[in-house]
Amino acid sequence: MELAENLESEERDFLSETASEKFINTKGKLIKRVFTAVFLIAFVALGVFFFIQYRNGTFKDPDSFKEYINSLGYLGPVVLTVFQCLKVLYAVIPGTIGCIVGPMLFGPVGGFVCNYIGICAGSILAFLLSRKLGFSLMRMIFTDKKIRSYKNWMNRWTKHFHIFLWIAIFLPISPDDFLCYFSGLTQMKFKRFLIIILTSKPITILVYSLIFGNIL
Repeated sequence: MELAENLESEERDFLSETASEKFINTKGKLIKRVFTAVFLIAFVALGVFFFIQYRNGTFKDPDSFKEYINSLGYLGPVVLTVFQCLKVLYAVIPGTIGCIVGPMLFGPVGGFVCNYIGICAGSILAFLLSRKLGFSLMRMIFTDKKIRSYKNWMNRWTKHFHIFLWIAIFLPISPDDFLCYFSGLTQMKFKRFLIIILTSKPITILVYSLIFGNIL
């Protein structure tokens, strides 16, 4: 009799724990979805805002962009960092403008930090978004003609794609935004991509910082 009661008690405890685990898992998934939704809304809103500013002429040349960032006061470095992040994700926004204005306003060190953090963050987000959403995301951002041309070009470097990516990211004339998105569709591990971005980006940004920060 006591054995049967103990078994029933253990079964109730097991069912109770299972229900609790299900509740925790469901709650965790809900929080993750809410966080993702908030992030996407903020991402789209900021992108639309910067795109409108770009269409209005704010980001079309260094002088207008410098005036805009300077008018923001203490928020200037934050906005510049966010801008550099979004310019990787939104390929229509020119990126060199931030690398020029940053050191002009905040000096070679401040400009370098803002640009480096922003560009690396945008590159990492592009890789992760592409890996999560797949080829359909590429079609939303780039034309089919551009995708085919770069795909054929990069197929030649399939065996040594990581070397090609490091060199391409290092060169200031390469399409960084496309390369980061495309890398997310390959078999490249995130850790390797992270190392490539963190080591190849600072050299070019440093050159911009030294030149436009009046060091060179």
